[in-house]
Amino acid sequence: MAKLSLSSKIPKKRIAVIDKELCTKEECGYLCVKICPVNRSKKECIKLDQDGYPVIDEGLCIGCGLCVPKCPNDAIRIINLDYEFNRTVHSFGVNSFRIYSLPLPKEGAVVGFLGKNGIGKTTILNILSKKLVPNFDKNVQNWEDAYKHMTNIERSFFSNNKKISIKPQNIEIFRNSNITLGQLLSELSLNLPSFDHLLHRRLDQLSGGELQTLLIEIALNQKAQLYYIDEPTNFLDIHQRLKYAIRIREVLEGKDVIIIDHDIAFLDYVADYLYLFVGEEDVFGFSSEIRNTRNGINEYLEGFLKTENYRFREEIRFDDYSETEHSNSVLIEYEDMDIKIGDFSLKVHKGDIRIGEILGILGRNGIGKTTFISKIVNMYDNLRLAYKPQYIIPSDQFVKDLNINNNLIEMFNIRRSIMDRKLNQLSGGQLQKVYIAYTLSKDADIYLLDEPTAYLDIENRIRLIKILRKYASEKQKSILVIDHDIMFMDRLAHRLIVFDGDPGRYGIGSSPMDKIEGMNRFLSILNITMRRDPDSRRPRINKPGSVLDREQRISGKFYS
Repeated sequence: MAKLSLSSKIPKKRIAVIDKELCTKEECGYLCVKICPVNRSKKECIKLDQDGYPVIDEGLCIGCGLCVPKCPNDAIRIINLDYEFNRTVHSFGVNSFRIYSLPLPKEGAVVGFLGKNGIGKTTILNILSKKLVPNFDKNVQNWEDAYKHMTNIERSFFSNNKKISIKPQNIEIFRNSNITLGQLLSELSLNLPSFDHLLHRRLDQLSGGELQTLLIEIALNQKAQLYYIDEPTNFLDIHQRLKYAIRIREVLEGKDVIIIDHDIAFLDYVADYLYLFVGEEDVFGFSSEIRNTRNGINEYLEGFLKTENYRFREEIRFDDYSETEHSNSVLIEYEDMDIKIGDFSLKVHKGDIRIGEILGILGRNGIGKTTFISKIVNMYDNLRLAYKPQYIIPSDQFVKDLNINNNLIEMFNIRRSIMDRKLNQLSGGQLQKVYIAYTLSKDADIYLLDEPTAYLDIENRIRLIKILRKYASEKQKSILVIDHDIMFMDRLAHRLIVFDGDPGRYGIGSSPMDKIEGMNRFLSILNITMRRDPDSRRPRINKPGSVLDREQRISGKFYS
């Protein structure tokens, strides 16, 4: 991989991006052209192309940013850089997204890609799988042209036509197919006994978790030399995530593997090495040099790439807040519950919900977590609930018509251009952020967020933790969160309710417990142990049979 050259002593460089899908050209009277101070000094910093779209000359641009807020459609992004890269690996055109690095798989190892969305991770996978020819910001027409701009190591990798198995990021595209699961497996000549009970179902009838596990299994069962697995944890509960972390390591032992995911605990367990991706969403991206997994995650949380000498955000730690910062004032108390719904039975032990606290709810899918919350709300006529459901069905309603609080729009970093779109025009991550902000904008006593991290990248998960902590403490509201990202829940919750049981048959919910007791209970159910990293203080899953794993099991401390 080409080494990045980063230095604060290098003169500033500008990156200018214009989203042509948002730009209305002459309808706005070309405000960007008129406001530009360089243009007003009789130089053509912003001029029009043959189709009438503005084009920004990055060499002439002084980085003033005046054109950005003047654009009525939020179509312009200007980024001032204090460093310079050796080369551009791929550009999608003038004033378009570009990526500056080309990370490669490591022979016989599982390599993770960690970074926020919109900065090139999937673009790199498309290049590595030869679906996209890297143009190096030059007139590159084919792979032969591309080879001329590669290092010897890169040429060797791309000229070696290894068979590739890919688990795609967007699993929803398979819902457009009306073939049955049995027909699909027959076409692929695959036999997956664990899916025999679903063979008669069409793909569009499968749940998110069923479709995700199906596509993971199909990818794992391909006879290939390279495996690219893009965001495998969406729709999976914590039990399934651990199951597939172990399975991927076992099945792909000795293979070349790249995995993209935003669940840090999952990546920490499954990956041997990491590339850290940073940049600006939809503007530019680059990856660090390869790191071992522990150091890579710690650097990412620290917000500073040491080798590249580049800070991209403030540090995130796991020991900088108090578990008792919420009040002990009780909002409601509830007695033991016994609930029967068809063949499913649920028992929940008595407890309380406190004002100004975040109560985390942990457990597998299908064992009564949401049923419990619904019962609580129905018990109190005067209790107002604001609910963000697990599955969001987007409508053709405009985002701006949701009446989201302006402070929350700013806190969630929701761009102006998104406000003018319909909900069914948003990406999964955009829709999730909008709907959480919409839920928190309601006047309620309890806010229930069901799987809020789905589709959110790591940066937005970190932002969400800060927002919810701030919201609970300042607004003195009760927030209940159901989620399967164990690191997210460790950082977020004050207390925990732990659910056990047999999905679809019965569930048992504990009384609310303090963080240590709750995590210890939950991990004992999962039969795994976790310790805290000595530097970042983040929770890490112990390898089964390791010294720490054995010691913690003997002491009964599954969560240390």
